[in-house]
Amino acid sequence: MPTTTMTPEEVLKYGKRVILFQKGKGRHKEEFVIQDNRIFQQAFLFIGDRKHIRKTNPVEIMDIYDQIERVYSQQRKGVLIARRSGNYESNQKRLLPLKKTGKGMGATLQGAQLAKAAYPLLCEENHPDVVKRRAQQRIKQAKKEEDEKKRLRQEKKQFQQM
Repeated sequence: MPTTTMTPEEVLKYGKRVILFQKGKGRHKEEFVIQDNRIFQQAFLFIGDRKHIRKTNPVEIMDIYDQIERVYSQQRKGVLIARRSGNYESNQKRLLPLKKTGKGMGATLQGAQLAKAAYPLLCEENHPDVVKRRAQQRIKQAKKEEDEKKRLRQEKKQFQQM
């Protein structure tokens, strides 16, 4: 049965961007970027009219895994691939799992991988008895064509001798 919770290793492997739950009452949520299996905190700095991205030192995944709210994929548009429903005070005692959404990267779902690997095995044309039967049919067909060619050659010889 495929698992629906995303592990820290899967976050590093499939994720590009991670959003943490907000601390306090502000609207600001911390954003982290994943590069080369390392996580950097990302902050935007506006100088004049230009937006500059500032990255901090790398952070360990286990330090922030419990506060992760959303994980976005490595695709260009960054589809949401995992989320945690709520980090309310009642949930602090029992942490809710980081669940996969099933969108974006189908490779993260183990069921999709199993189906992809099992399809050639389950395909009717690849069963041994079907392959054997088709090989026998091809041999019979080739023998019939060979016999037909021999018969036509003999008839042609007889016609030329007349």
